[in-house]
Amino acid sequence: MAVMPKLPLVDLLPTLAQRRQRDFRRQWRVWAGLALAGVSLTLVPIVWDLHLRRGAKTQLLTLREARQRLDAKVVSFDVAQRALARMRAHRQAALALVARRQDVAGHLLDVIRACADGVRLADVKLDGHQWHVDGYATTQSRVRELQKRLRSLPWVKKVSEVESSLIPEGVAHQLVGANPPSSLPAIRRFALRVEDRPAAASALTADEMWDQEEPLDDQ
Repeated sequence: MAVMPKLPLVDLLPTLAQRRQRDFRRQWRVWAGLALAGVSLTLVPIVWDLHLRRGAKTQLLTLREARQRLDAKVVSFDVAQRALARMRAHRQAALALVARRQDVAGHLLDVIRACADGVRLADVKLDGHQWHVDGYATTQSRVRELQKRLRSLPWVKKVSEVESSLIPEGVAHQLVGANPPSSLPAIRRFALRVEDRPAAASALTADEMWDQEEPLDDQ
């Protein structure tokens, strides 16, 4: 009869060392989980603060860009406003110049109409609100008649005689022309200063006033 070998008993229970290793691994996992949870709890406020700062920075950049655009629009608006102001000033100056030229043209026409027979204008200048009228007349009475007619104009404030003198005969021959008459009358040179009223309108009806000339004393 054969004898079967006796097998050793198999101990399936963990040993003390194995139990200690298992407990140690369990505790390690627990501590690792707690540490991870602590780190997570610590990082959450930091991450949230970084997120808020990033959002605030983005909003600040957006507001800065919007402000820059608004400043650019304000600058362009100011430039346009200044341009409009200059255009308005130029327009007013142009209108004033046109009105002034119309008045000057009317006043010059009045001065020309005021000249009677025997009066010849040499130069008419405007200096501000003063007219300088230079010319030649056959007699002093013609000069006085011219002054009288100028004073009757509504826009004339004052008429002053600056000069009235006889000119030499040679100059008189030059004024008359190439074929002077045999008996050349004495010719006087006169200069008048006429002050106008800035707010007054030009008189355009001078023809009606001087249609019938009064007889002049040629003495």
